[in-house]
Amino acid sequence: MLVVSTDPAHSLGDALGVTLSAQPRQVKHGLAAVELDASRAFARWLQEHRGPLREILEHGTWLDSEDVDALLDLSIPGVDELVGLMEIARLARTPSARSGYDLVVVDTAPTGHTLRLLAAPDAVAAVAAVLDQLQQEHRLIREQLARVGRPEAADALITLLAAQARETAERLDDPRQTTFHWVTLPEELSLAESEDAVAALERAGRRVPEILVNRVLPDAGPCPVCDRRRADQRRVLAAIRRRLGRGRRVRVIPAAIREPRGLTSLAKFGRAMAQASGSALLKRRPTSDAVRTLVGHRFSGAAAGARLALPESLDALRGASLLFFGGKGGVGKTTAAAAAALRLAREDASRKVLLLSTDPAHSLGDVFTSAVGDTAHAIRGGPRNLLVRELDAAAALAERRAHLESALDEIASAAGASGIAADLDAGRGVSVRIPASGIGRELINLAPPGIDELFGILSVVDARADYDLIVVDTAPTGHALRLLEMPDAAREWMQVLLRVLLKYRSLVRPGQLAAELVDVSKSIRELQLLLHDATQTRFIVVTRAAEVPRRETERLLTRLRRLRLSTPAVIFNALTMAPGRCARCRATAAAERREVAALRTPRGCAIIRTPLSAPPPRGVKALERWGASWVSAD
Repeated sequence: MLVVSTDPAHSLGDALGVTLSAQPRQVKHGLAAVELDASRAFARWLQEHRGPLREILEHGTWLDSEDVDALLDLSIPGVDELVGLMEIARLARTPSARSGYDLVVVDTAPTGHTLRLLAAPDAVAAVAAVLDQLQQEHRLIREQLARVGRPEAADALITLLAAQARETAERLDDPRQTTFHWVTLPEELSLAESEDAVAALERAGRRVPEILVNRVLPDAGPCPVCDRRRADQRRVLAAIRRRLGRGRRVRVIPAAIREPRGLTSLAKFGRAMAQASGSALLKRRPTSDAVRTLVGHRFSGAAAGARLALPESLDALRGASLLFFGGKGGVGKTTAAAAAALRLAREDASRKVLLLSTDPAHSLGDVFTSAVGDTAHAIRGGPRNLLVRELDAAAALAERRAHLESALDEIASAAGASGIAADLDAGRGVSVRIPASGIGRELINLAPPGIDELFGILSVVDARADYDLIVVDTAPTGHALRLLEMPDAAREWMQVLLRVLLKYRSLVRPGQLAAELVDVSKSIRELQLLLHDATQTRFIVVTRAAEVPRRETERLLTRLRRLRLSTPAVIFNALTMAPGRCARCRATAAAERREVAALRTPRGCAIIRTPLSAPPPRGVKALERWGASWVSAD
């Protein structure tokens, strides 16, 4: 058996208590684990197939070998999902392969990018189709005029890609080979996201036979906070069974005081999972007081004398024009970003504030219990100077795509009109031209997944003129980092394309394409400067006080420092800060204090603690009240 992590922000090694790499490691007899490195895997794949790719691009475009090499040397943003699925297919044993693992268990990235991972076969098939079209003219000339019928390496590569796409899709679609298990939490936000994701999977023909509900509080003695949490969880569990449980098995997994880590703890946790049905977890009815508080909220409030750290008073937030909130999936980034945006907007009515979600699996609408879309608008009950938007990255790409396609078609037409042709048979005077029509559309189809997110984040630059402050609720760690790294890679793309245009300016008219590339390059440069300006841009890291999230947070802080992004604060979310007499709360609080103390932060980075809320804050009033309960760690 092999356990594979495809999340760019790997935590599999943390959970197993071992150091993992891109090569499978034996962690016990019969069990190996690996954390895929997408960039290295893609580099390995590109090195193997570079020659045929170069030939296809030379045959199908007006670029020479030098230009093609420059393009192939560029980093490609968003290749994680494509390579991840190709690597899993390589590692799995198939009927046609003697080696490989009999069972591969995949620990995926969070929701939005997992759905993109599972769509990778379609993306590979699209790439194969585009390459085939680029190669077609050369193939036709070779077969009909040069009398050469045998396939070239380029044809073999196209056939390989198409076959890999087809075989991978067939494996994903075959329930005898692949099963999907959806993990969620007993919270409204997680339920809403799970409904959307499971529906998307099943629309793609991939049935989800099992729902696992993790971190459910087991039955115990009375406690003002735990009783409220159990009451809320009981309500959400009923909704999960009603809305997702029909025709599926629902497993309810008890919450552990300390997150299971290491083979021994995980084996014990696995046995609990195997036995979990949920019938024994919530036997005791919550008190009537607990049920009443579902209308309101109870915080595990700070101890006496704790110093408040209201969002509007924090130096880490004040004076910025761009605030990112990010961290591991499930730690409460969206809730923290929403509460901060509300209080910052309320504090100064003259400042126009935009709260923007860039996570493909948006949750702002669920946090505010209000419809939110790609058009910024005010939230009922919120301050009028706060607008909220969930970015539609695909729409942002489509807007740019039409202009780029038209410009590329103009270039291709100009190339044809300039007499760029292939004289393939000088003796017979045969000259063949590659059709210009539609080349722009086909080249754009080669754009890697993730380019949509780049054009989406560029809308942040465009929006700055209209807002004094933009608060960004990012995707979970790995893909938030990819988004922040993408401007550098994308600007490199723009510069290479512009150099190619200048090189051929005597043959083709750069015109519209050059203007588009210059415009995009300027926006990217502006975004780069903004990201590196600590007076304007800060990244607020949100985490939980458990070992696995804490370790990921330390790696995130290191990466952000390398990217030269200011990280003035870490928020430890949902802490049990005043445990009272409850034995479970007291043990949990002690474990949390150890993790807060263990976090290694950059000099000058503030630690903010936010209290556990029962139930979690939803809606404007609850979010603002919860934001008023944040405290400093010192």
